This record gives sequence, structure tokens and C-alpha cells, in this order.
Amino acid sequence: MNLNTGSETTGAGLLERTLGLLCAIPVAIIVVLTFIDVFARYLFSAPVKGSMEIIEYSMALVIFIALPLVTRSRQHVSVSLVDGWVKGGVRRLKMVLCDGLSMGALLLLSWRLWVQATEDLDAGNRTEVLNLPFAPLSFSLATLAAISALLALGLMWRGVQGKEGSE
Repeated sequence: MNLNTGSETTGAGLLERTLGLLCAIPVAIIVVLTFIDVFARYLFSAPVKGSMEIIEYSMALVIFIALPLVTRSRQHVSVSLVDGWVKGGVRRLKMVLCDGLSMGALLLLSWRLWVQATEDLDAGNRTEVLNLPFAPLSFSLATLAAISALLALGLMWRGVQGKEGSE
């Protein structure tokens, strides 16, 4: 993923750069906390209290902060069974259909995460050790999935208009 595209002044470039930098924060937390936890566990026989909860939160954030970046650059895991057989308009149609399917899946994910977040908020669900609330995390993940769905819609629309090349 190249964050230095030269388009940092555009909205898309700014979004890409911001999300890339935001993604680095939970990754750094995971690395540092894991190191400290292992070090403390073996040296002092005392792991960091709640480290697993923080790492789990951070993992969810890494995945969902990166989701709009992956969507925008069409780097989702895919199987290219028919790419060698189709050309031109058929290939563009396939890309439009794939973008539409991605958008639908992302909207479904966003909706279910939002439902989960409201349930967590209403029930006051929290983690066991550090007593962290689940709702803010779930709302954040739902929002990031919705942003990804909007990006997939944009890709699909560009494909319908014929502005998107057959990558």
C-alpha cells in the first residue's frame, strides 16, 4: 500500500493517508503491549492486566480501519477464475457486479454491527477485566464498514459510467 501517491491534497488522498496513519496506532499498541506482556510474564511472572482485551480491541480496529483502504484499492481477497477469459465490456461488467456484491456485504456488516452496538449500549456490555464498554468499538466498526460500502458504491458507479479501467 503506497500512501505517498502525490494526491494528499485531494479528499481521497487525505482519507487514505489519515486511515493509514490511524491504522498504525493500534498496530503499535499490539506490538508494544505484546512485548511488555511477554517480558513481564517471564521476568516477573506477572502479565499485564487486561492485555488480551486491549489487543483484541486493537485487532478489530486494525482490520476495520484498513477496510476502506482495501476497498478503495480493490485489494480484497478474490479468486480470478474468469479474468483470463473475459475482456472489455464483459470484464467491466464483472467488476461492477463484484463492486456491487462487496457493497452489499459491507452494508450488511455495517448494519449488523450497528445493531450489535445499540444492544451493547442498551445492556451496558463491558469487558470482564478492564470494564471497557463494547458499544463505542462496535459503533466505530459499523461506521468504518459503512465508509467502505460508500467507497465500493463509488467504484461501482465509476464502472457503470465506464470511467474505471479494467484493472
